This record gives sequence, structure tokens and C-alpha cells, in this order.
Amino acid sequence: MSETHATQENSQDAIPTLEETAPLIGSPGAIRQHEDAPFWRNLFMGTGSLAQLGLLVLTAVIWTSVLSLKITLFSLHPILNSVAVVSLVEAVLLLQPTNTPYQKRTGAIIHSILIVISIVAFVGALTAIVLNKIRIKHTHFDSPHSILGLATYIAVVIQATVGLAQFYTPGVFGSIERAKSIYKYHRIAGYIIHLLLFATLLAATKTDFALGPLRLKTWKIALGIFFIVVGVFPRVRKEKLGFKRQ
Repeated sequence: MSETHATQENSQDAIPTLEETAPLIGSPGAIRQHEDAPFWRNLFMGTGSLAQLGLLVLTAVIWTSVLSLKITLFSLHPILNSVAVVSLVEAVLLLQPTNTPYQKRTGAIIHSILIVISIVAFVGALTAIVLNKIRIKHTHFDSPHSILGLATYIAVVIQATVGLAQFYTPGVFGSIERAKSIYKYHRIAGYIIHLLLFATLLAATKTDFALGPLRLKTWKIALGIFFIVVGVFPRVRKEKLGFKRQ
């Protein structure tokens, strides 16, 4: 009897845990922040490292192209937009794995700071391109990139305004519970805005200036976007979007 019990214990000890059998880059939606883990690790957990690689590629490609030319007012547009993109993606990556009430609250605060940074950068980028076009007397919103860009700016501002109100002034929604009830729509809208942002980046490579002096290659931008997408979206937790876990 004791031998049987010992055998069962040994076989149970031999069974690998979920953490031991988890894929190296993580499985879809399986990322959870450990209770004592620092928040910066959230940026790299699971497939997060791929997103970091994508951001690195995207930033390097854009900055290399811009800095290869003389710095002008226009230069601020792609540079500030790239800063905004990095802040926006990192804001999502940081919040995705949060699990405990403390992590969710602290993560939301850091998330909101990064979002504000991205908005400031977006406003700066928009101001730079508008002033530059006024200076050279160029037509506004005459390309798919400019139209998509304006739509993205507006969507980001609306999304951020709703998100900040939900977290910091939930009373405007009637109650805290009502504010929390629309979190899932805020998250879904956020991922859609990311796709709109990526479309805008790809469209930028087809503008006259990108095809000419900047020599911005579509495939390089697409490569960066690919790594960001496969880094961010597999970490989406369905239950946070209002879907029941299987």
C-alpha cells in the first residue's frame, strides 16, 4: 500500500507544471503578471519581446530615413509620430498582463501616462505637418495617408478622453460600476485603433516625399508592423474583452 502511495507521489512530482510546459514565447492570452513582478517585465512577457523588436525596427527605419536629410520643420512629423506609436503600443503591452486589483490600478495609471505622452507627441506631429504645408503652400489632406492620419488622431483623442474619464472621473458615467461596464468596449476600440494606425503608417510610404527624398521602403515598415502585431494581439485575453473563457 505504501509502495503504491509512493509511486503515485513520484508520478505526480514528475508531471510538469503549466509554467514548465508553456511555450517559450507564451501561448495566446495566457500571459499573467506575477504578484511580485515589476511592471517593466510586462513589456517583454510572452510574445511581448516580438512587439519590442517591431518597435525597434519601425523606429530605426523612420529615424534613419529622416536623419539622413537636413532637419526641417517637416522632420518633426515622422519623428514625433514614431514616439507616439512607441508610447501607444507600450501602454497596451504594460496593461495586458495585469491580474490583481493593485496591478490593474497601478498599471492603469502608468498606461494613462503613456497615453498622454502619445497624444502630446501626436499633437506635435500634426502641428508640424500643418505648419510645414502652410509654409510651402501645399494642399492639406490630399493623400490616403493624410486622411487616415487625421482619422487616427481623432480616434486616439476620443479613445483617450473616454478612457481617462472612466478611470479618473467615473462619476460622469453615472457610477463606478457603469464606467467599468464599458471597459471592454474601450479595449476593443483600442485594438481597432492600432490597426488604423498601422494602415496610416503603411500609407505614409506611398506619399511623394517618402518615395522621393526619404526613400522609405514599404516592406521595412511592414516588417516592423508585423512583429508588433504578432507581439501584441496573441496576448489579448478574451475575458477582458467580455468573452467567457473556454
